[in-house]
Amino acid sequence: MNDIIRDFDKLILDKRIATLAGKSFDVSLVPTRLALKYVVFRDKALIMTGETAFKQMVSIVAEICGKPIVNGNIFKKLFNKSINEKWLINHSNFEQLQAFMDFVIEPLMAKEEDIKDSKEKKK
Repeated sequence: MNDIIRDFDKLILDKRIATLAGKSFDVSLVPTRLALKYVVFRDKALIMTGETAFKQMVSIVAEICGKPIVNGNIFKKLFNKSINEKWLINHSNFEQLQAFMDFVIEPLMAKEEDIKDSKEKKK
């Protein structure tokens, strides 16, 4: 009998680095917990007020970003904190923040488009 071995670590395609206000974030991997949180948000966004929806989206993006990438200094690595929605709002203008959020959630949107395409093909 042959063993079947699959390495699912290879499914993470391209390295995706997002930089804002001089800080870089590795957004290559979106944890499943946050992908599900985004799906729930997307389904409820239409019934939310604009401000509430925007703040929740910023919060999800901040969670995806997590801690900035720190090179070198061990003390900076030790005291490196995750960003939050307040940090994102205070360190960007609207256009920057919108483009940044679009980049961060792009893999989730691509998956959504793939699902829509496959459903249309089945019809």
